[in-house]
Formats: sequence, structure tokens, C-alpha cells
Amino acid sequence: MKHIVYVSQAEHPFSAWELANLLETSRARNVSDGISGLLIYRLNPEYNRGNFVQAIEGPEAEIDSLWSRITRDNRHHTIVVVQEGSIEARMFDGWSMGFKNADAEDLAGFAGFSDLGSDTFWSDISPASAAGALELLRNFYDGA
Repeated sequence: MKHIVYVSQAEHPFSAWELANLLETSRARNVSDGISGLLIYRLNPEYNRGNFVQAIEGPEAEIDSLWSRITRDNRHHTIVVVQEGSIEARMFDGWSMGFKNADAEDLAGFAGFSDLGSDTFWSDISPASAAGALELLRNFYDGA
């Protein structure tokens, strides 16, 4: 199996309806493709900018196909892969797409937290800083 964890910037701040629509579509497709994962959305009101963090996992061919759709999706841009590779077991087993609409208070207490809405996040990100990205996402989701 394969996994990818990435961050991206929303093209515009997403409404609750847009997020619900995105999840409904994604979850249905993920179930049929054997993909599991987690999506976190955060609106930074200071910059009026939304950001996504997503982890996807599943069979390699299906992940590659999904990744192709993700990178062509015009609802977001500035896509940065923070972790990618093979996995032996799923971290998000049974989650067609776990979801959290996060705010700063939700995130600030977690070790390794970086403000995805800040300009410095995009200049400081590197693959070396992504160690443990899946575990951070899982701990956040489990603790939130």
C-alpha cells in the first residue's frame, strides 16, 4: 500500500456547504477505490485563507489515480507533499475520509504544530521537517 500526506491552500475560503459536498463526493469514491485517510481544513481569518492537510492511503494504483485528480483540482493550489511512501498497514483503517474543520485553538496544543495559514509555513517546509506527519495527523484527529 501507499500513502501521501500533503498540504495545500484553498482557492477561496470554503463554506460549510462546500466542505460537506467535497466530503460526500470524496467518501463515496474512496469507499469504492479502497482508499482511507484524513482531511483537515483550517480557515485563517487573519489572512482570509483556507488550508488543507490531507493523508490518503490505499492500493498504489488507486492512490496514484487519486493523486492525479488531487493535483488537477482547481479548488486548491500550492500543493506540497510532506510525506509519501509505502506502508504495511493503514493508520486510518475504516475511515473513507475522516474530517476535521480546525481552528487555532484545536491545533496549538499539538507538538509539531505549524500555522498552515502563515506565510512562514510555506518558506520553512521541507521533507526533513515532515518526519512523523502521519502520526501527528492521527494524534490530532484522535485528540480533537
